[in-house]
Amino acid sequence: MEIIESIDNLQVQDPPGEDFSSADLEWVKFGTAERCDDVALIPYDRVDAFIIGECSCVECPTRFHIERGRKRARRSLKQCKNDGVCVRGW
Repeated sequence: MEIIESIDNLQVQDPPGEDFSSADLEWVKFGTAERCDDVALIPYDRVDAFIIGECSCVECPTRFHIERGRKRARRSLKQCKNDGVCVRGW
């Protein structure tokens, strides 16, 4: 399988339906030849639907701990970033 080295080359996926899980996504290898992870890119506004779908899986329910990485000062960003969220595979 090809390894994608830039997040700009990932296709944003937006599965139909109210909730969805990792089984509904097409996972790709992301990183370098030395180290890569399985990832999928989803729209930020669908993250809650993904979490609900993952937690609803009867065979293997998942629990999430949401944590902020760093706090930025108000108005510190000069431009908007990509609207996607990178979710690591298991």
